[in-house]
Amino acid sequence: MTAHPTLAQLRKRVHKQRHQEIGNWLARKIARPSAVYGTWLAVRLGLSANQVTSAALVAAVAAAAGIATGTQAGFVWGTLLAFLSFWLDRVDGQLARWHGTANLDGVYFDYLMHHTANLALGFALGHGLAFRTGEPAWSVAGFAIALGWALLSLHNDCRYKAFFQQLKRVDGSYKVDGGRGGRPSPPASWPRRGRAALTWPAYKLCEPHVVLVGLLVLSVLSLVSTRLWIIAWSGSVGFMAFLAPLLACGRVAKAIAGGSTEAEFQVWFQPWPRPAVENEERDSEPWTAERQRVG
Repeated sequence: MTAHPTLAQLRKRVHKQRHQEIGNWLARKIARPSAVYGTWLAVRLGLSANQVTSAALVAAVAAAAGIATGTQAGFVWGTLLAFLSFWLDRVDGQLARWHGTANLDGVYFDYLMHHTANLALGFALGHGLAFRTGEPAWSVAGFAIALGWALLSLHNDCRYKAFFQQLKRVDGSYKVDGGRGGRPSPPASWPRRGRAALTWPAYKLCEPHVVLVGLLVLSVLSLVSTRLWIIAWSGSVGFMAFLAPLLACGRVAKAIAGGSTEAEFQVWFQPWPRPAVENEERDSEPWTAERQRVG
């Protein structure tokens, strides 16, 4: 490693494996490739990955604050800051890999930033309309969006917390299969049959990169026609306030009814058999104690 790496040196080290294949298209095609330039600058400024994550968090909160003003300028600036936060979220990971400081503390902070950004932006989308129109009901809609997005994100986090609780309770060892592709994954393309033909695109609409594109479209529309912007903004918030909580409740209910958390735990974690000698010693302990007591 060097204090002044070239872009070529950075590209060889900072990208994850299959970075051009895994993740949403905005990250694969735009954010990750361009984040190398931000990483190049951050290295020269002596910034840490956590400092960049903090900057991403500040940008996300500022984006929500701008949109919550209900003004045209606030919405446009809020959208730009939301894109900046998304981009910085790629820079921090690259910076950690360059410095060799990637660890669980950084991952923890990164997840906190994501949850905070989702909550703030979801509520801001409704609250900004409430400011703009003078109708408080839009703030309730914003709360519904924030709650729905939060539950969709926490669905995975709570499941993994349940995994950890199980691992702490069990008297034994496990081998982990998740790193070798054992984890069930959602379909990569739009299913054409069954309920998934409807739910798959619905879930996609709630993903951050799709939300960002929607914000960009609304921002451009605000520069073209204020009336159309308000109509489109209102329609988007009303639709998302209904969709996000519905999807979240449906996903949670399906997970509980179908036992998916237990099933995924069994896919990821396989019991590690104890050595025969250890088992024999463990089995003999009660007998030995009883014999000593009798004698």
